[in-house]
Amino acid sequence: MQFWDNPTVDGFHSLLMTPKTMIRTSDHVFQLCELVKLQSSCKKLNLLSELMDYSGNYVHTALPYILSLLQQGLGQRIHLLTHSLPPDPEWSVESEAPKYKDQPPLSFGLLLRPELAVSVLERGPSADSPKAAEFRQLWGSRSELRRFQDGAITEAVLWDGEKICQKRLVPRQIITHLLLLHADIPESCVRYVGAIVDDVIKMERKVPSTGEEEGLLVVQSFDDLSRKLWKLEGLPLSITSVQGAHPALRYTQVFPPLPLKLDYSFFDRDKISRSLMPKEGKPCPAYITPITVICHMEGSGKWPHDPLAIRHIRAAFHISLGELLISVINMHADPAPHTWITRASEQCVVWPNAGWVLSSSAATSQKTQQTC
Repeated sequence: MQFWDNPTVDGFHSLLMTPKTMIRTSDHVFQLCELVKLQSSCKKLNLLSELMDYSGNYVHTALPYILSLLQQGLGQRIHLLTHSLPPDPEWSVESEAPKYKDQPPLSFGLLLRPELAVSVLERGPSADSPKAAEFRQLWGSRSELRRFQDGAITEAVLWDGEKICQKRLVPRQIITHLLLLHADIPESCVRYVGAIVDDVIKMERKVPSTGEEEGLLVVQSFDDLSRKLWKLEGLPLSITSVQGAHPALRYTQVFPPLPLKLDYSFFDRDKISRSLMPKEGKPCPAYITPITVICHMEGSGKWPHDPLAIRHIRAAFHISLGELLISVINMHADPAPHTWITRASEQCVVWPNAGWVLSSSAATSQKTQQTC
């Protein structure tokens, strides 16, 4: 209604006069092909008397029952289930009427609830409830008794889905299962379109993924490192805040850095720095993308005003921080201040407040000189 009442926008034309295809207005879209299969659906659903009322049009006969079936199965996962019937064909009076099986596919659109659509568990009534029989009849062999952590024993359906990209297609599993079980429509007759972008960004691994789990692992690694940095004792100045400065920590990187397990047979360990050196004739080690972490130190009046002196003090802080990480947390730190944790690389950068003030002053003076 706010869009309708906005005087700067032609709301009437945008809302009521602009045609929109189903694929633009729905989250997921699917089609039923091979409409001749709906003949067996009418027999399966005992719709022979209704079929006579529709003069043998098995498409119009089976459609209301299919919509009711899908609405019942999808339940709270969707806001809206829509459908689109093809227009009635025209034919010459001198020719035979077109067959129903030659009509275009039936199109359906789903408007999903994001918080419920990806759930792999469909929890039903308790085992001794009168509604348990209806639940088992709806889901067939997929329904089974399960005991939950609260001690309740209820009917439940568990759908396949390990990664988030697989859970986004749980509605597809529900639709194909119900159509096959109750309407004799095989999965080959269902043309489903959903989560289209996932196929573009999916990483080819043993279990395909689109990066959500890997990004969460990076954030958990950063949180663990942040807690350990806060507990460090022995630094000249205490750490006031730890901030992430990497797109993966803001959930804005499509392909976050992946954990890497090194094959130590390809390396020799340096006796002094304990760093890994690649053996002669072995391939170079894989590149691990560091995740920049900024450690803000508490303010002090003893910070020098010379930028070069600040760099030296920051280097000393890096060395002290690396020694504490090795001795207290038993974490590896190399000469360039990189911190290794849970097979992910974190790059700690010490940033004093004095350095920010000097950088701002230098930028302001440089801008003033350019203006003059």
